[in-house]
Amino acid sequence: MRIRVKLAKDEAARFISHLDLAGAVEKAVRRAGLPIAYSEGFTPRPKIAFASALALGATSTAEYADFELRERLPIAEFVRRLRAQLPEGLRLLAAREVAAGAPALMAEIDAAGWEVAARLPGRRAAEVARAWEEFLARERIYICKETKHKRRDLDIRPLILKARLVPCDEGGTWDLLLRSGSSGNLRPEEVLTAFFAAAGWEGKIERIHRTGLYIERWGELMTPLVEPRVPEEAGESE
Repeated sequence: MRIRVKLAKDEAARFISHLDLAGAVEKAVRRAGLPIAYSEGFTPRPKIAFASALALGATSTAEYADFELRERLPIAEFVRRLRAQLPEGLRLLAAREVAAGAPALMAEIDAAGWEVAARLPGRRAAEVARAWEEFLARERIYICKETKHKRRDLDIRPLILKARLVPCDEGGTWDLLLRSGSSGNLRPEEVLTAFFAAAGWEGKIERIHRTGLYIERWGELMTPLVEPRVPEEAGESE
């Protein structure tokens, strides 16, 4: 049996690394006495798979993980037992059963939603809004991506799916929908850093919050907890 859960990572846990977060969830599972399945081999590990690692310092109301159980358990009981053992800063928001043969959660993610707050000292709200409009109007927006072996210029404009700014004097709040996963992976801080550079301003990101993770099906984005429904035309034989 596989159960998919949605978790929140609050302020109290924002400086816990992804590795430590996974360890905290594993400990909660053991304390709850849940019948978690384990991998085979010399060092068996509980079969818990997270969708996407969250950067240190960020909060989230959209952390997803799959739990594989060795025996069936009512969803309500699973939620009750795990929720009671999660440490401060982690909350279980929702859960549902998924098919045992479903694709790995990490491989399914196509986009992520973000809320980012940043300061731009000395800049008026209208000035920030105008500069942001000019930034998004560009056909191409290049950043330098670095890996262990090379550096390359990447056009991130196609990876920005939606972007909305609520400006204020000396800053603003950005609501972003960005490509994530195998189809492209763009971090919100990369977008804001590119914007600061394009405007020629000194800016500081103060808060990053993940608002959603999404899977693309038949041209639509849905959350990992939504049961996909095949459109009638997609199910018709040719």
